[in-house]
Amino acid sequence: MIKTQHFTGAKKALLLSFAATGLLSLANTASATAVCNPFEPWAEGASYASGKTVTYNNIDYQALTAHTAYVGANWNPAASPTLWKNLGTCSSWTVSNPPTPTINPTPTPTPSTSPTQVTVLESQVRKYGPCTNIPNPDQTPYWTFGAVYQAGTHIRPSNYIYSHYQGWARFTAKVTHTSTPATRPIDNGTTLTYDAAIWDVEFVVPGVCPTRSPTATPTTTPTPTPTATPISSIGAWNSTTVYTAGQRVSHNGRTFEAKWWVQGQTPNAADQWGPWKDLGAINLTTATPSPTPDQTTPPCSSGPQGTTPPSQPGYIWEWVITIDGACHRGEWKSKPAPTPTASASPTPGSHAFVTSVKTTTWKNGAKGAYSLVHDDYCSMPVGTDPYIKIMDPELKNRGLVAGFAVITGNCSPQHWAAAKQMIANGHEIISHSRNHPDPYINDAELEAQLNGSAADIAANLDGYKASYFVWPSDTASSTGTNFLKYSSQYLGGRASHLLNNGNVDYTTMPAGINPPDFINAYRIKWDLFTVDGKWSLYPMGSEILNLHIDAAINQGGWATRTMHSVDTGYWETAPLARYQAHLDYAKAKVDAGELWMDTPSNVIKYRFAREFCKPALNDGQLFFETWAPECKQYATPITLEFSTRELNQEAKEGVFVIQNGKALTVTPKGNNTYLVTADPMAGVVTFKLYP
Repeated sequence: MIKTQHFTGAKKALLLSFAATGLLSLANTASATAVCNPFEPWAEGASYASGKTVTYNNIDYQALTAHTAYVGANWNPAASPTLWKNLGTCSSWTVSNPPTPTINPTPTPTPSTSPTQVTVLESQVRKYGPCTNIPNPDQTPYWTFGAVYQAGTHIRPSNYIYSHYQGWARFTAKVTHTSTPATRPIDNGTTLTYDAAIWDVEFVVPGVCPTRSPTATPTTTPTPTPTATPISSIGAWNSTTVYTAGQRVSHNGRTFEAKWWVQGQTPNAADQWGPWKDLGAINLTTATPSPTPDQTTPPCSSGPQGTTPPSQPGYIWEWVITIDGACHRGEWKSKPAPTPTASASPTPGSHAFVTSVKTTTWKNGAKGAYSLVHDDYCSMPVGTDPYIKIMDPELKNRGLVAGFAVITGNCSPQHWAAAKQMIANGHEIISHSRNHPDPYINDAELEAQLNGSAADIAANLDGYKASYFVWPSDTASSTGTNFLKYSSQYLGGRASHLLNNGNVDYTTMPAGINPPDFINAYRIKWDLFTVDGKWSLYPMGSEILNLHIDAAINQGGWATRTMHSVDTGYWETAPLARYQAHLDYAKAKVDAGELWMDTPSNVIKYRFAREFCKPALNDGQLFFETWAPECKQYATPITLEFSTRELNQEAKEGVFVIQNGKALTVTPKGNNTYLVTADPMAGVVTFKLYP
């Protein structure tokens, strides 16, 4: 490619146009010395098409692939050989006596190249209530990598945390900008980190609205006191019940409809700015209902507390909870009263015997979690493949599960058939790239190696979605780690060594135990198995396999173990007897209730499901916050620890738990404490006593 030596044609017209509008001044050059006429300079934050030419530090480059040079990513041409081709020094392209353009562009609001990062306590952030002009969390988009945000756009952090009482952090763009990792706002749980030059932040708190003065005080018509007893098909308002938008209640002879999420705020017809909409006076009838044996309330009534069942001789009434879509519907159901006997009457309110409920850190109340991953499946001949012949059967015989990281380009039809059986046995098929590039995946191959391998898995395993990724040679560039993190395919991935100027930086070895509330699921810590333990966290010569499990239990965290083959293989093969002894050790810890052993994706789902599918106990029923998108994304059964009042041993009282018409397994833990595992997406959990 040769550059033109004169400013002619369209280029000349463009420069003259700039000069006429004051955007360009031409500096005279007295010398006829040949000077450099570079391409346009490379700029951080700009987007480049494949083939685009730029100049950087007096060297010309051509883009090898289309990309955006995100601010803070350091993807300049000199540092990114996978993105740019070096065309040589700028001095190789010269002109004689060209005018030197000085462009004075019209200033536009852009983010600072040195972001003003601040970290503030959530308690210091301005709070605002969820009035009609503020969307609910699920109506506000997440922050997205590479998006263009106009000034005034609202977003929530991609790791946002929601609480009925604390609310959620809503960020508003101050200036128009393209999002990069450097401009990402982060909710740390108790603090917020963000670029104050780019974002404003406020907390939207459900049930709390700012005080407004209405333009005119509304005149309310006094409700006459009826002589008849008011009977309403709407449940009475209850101060402890959670109401969501559209639910109706009765209070002081009037019907109200919730405008948004509310709890504990009394319906008031005079408060037009409050959370309740006044629908008018209740239709009054006499106390005697129509003599029908089955009377029901509309969907989403408030529940039995504060309501009175119909009075009908010869019938008894009980409150029944059913599921109506996403709405919990309460109904009064009638049945003929039994012939009176000498037996004692049931104790009113016995359904409220549960005093507290919380989620356990790990499933089944275990102290620690553990995942075993076997790398390089499909790297050995299928006829003698130890992944198929040894590892899968040994795990299955003990009721244990693991992850098998597959190199999809190496798999034969027989390998895929065996992988289907692994899935049936509860194991996870993990993406380990298509071809295992050595020593690492180049940035230009990320799409083919990460998303391509996932597509191979789906095509050969009946649509199975790979949701965890393991880097070949456990090495990746910063571009690669961002590609994985912002991919819609994967829930997480094993942390890698990082590249430094094209060399592997082994000081970044991400070994260790993951804390119970780890934030970044795309840099999961691990420990590598070698026969002598030379690269392990634990002393050489010790049983590093079992010590990693002990560390997870002692620290209350999640340990992941990286292994390859067993008995036969080509790299750091584990002896069969040692592998069997390790599985026996893990099984014993599981049976003792100290360890939860599961696949990586299942552990990631559990960790975030217990955060976003939060349980709320209300009058003997337990509801999950299933509306949050994160709850739907990570939904998986979670274990609940609940406590009860002292049970009556003489009456042989016991506990049972029902969800969606099915009895759940209840495990006593002593001191009136129990464990039960429930699916947040399966509806209300009801606690009951027997007999």
